[in-house]
Amino acid sequence: MKKKIIFTSGSWDLLHQGHILILQRAKALGDVLIVGVSTNALIKSYKGVNPVLNYTQRVSVIKELRCVNKVVKQSILIDIEQFKELKCDLFVIGDDWKGKEDSVPGLKWLKDNNYLYYLPYTKSLSTTYIKEKIIANAVPILKAQRKQ
Repeated sequence: MKKKIIFTSGSWDLLHQGHILILQRAKALGDVLIVGVSTNALIKSYKGVNPVLNYTQRVSVIKELRCVNKVVKQSILIDIEQFKELKCDLFVIGDDWKGKEDSVPGLKWLKDNNYLYYLPYTKSLSTTYIKEKIIANAVPILKAQRKQ
């Protein structure tokens, strides 16, 4: 019996509970979970800034998660050729991407060919939120570090 292969991808910078939930929910949809980790250059191209953790660091963290079966490099935001080469059955992405199918290359193809599955995005927690919280608390954090 053919195993159902699920694919998801992302930056996975400053790994947090929202990331874990997406990965666990994605894995529950099939037998094998392949995770694309965006290169630093790709992240900079669509977010305008580099990730806090570099590509190698982010890959090493994702590889250690029990729900992840394989990690691949993501150099293109939605890489249809990679998806096909890996013989994936479903492309899972957060529902914060809903409505962007016409503006993000590859997303429309996935939707039109019934490969696209949206999972709920954890709105109360994101890498951006974590960065903002760190910046807002930078002085107390630095003072506490100096005391140690």
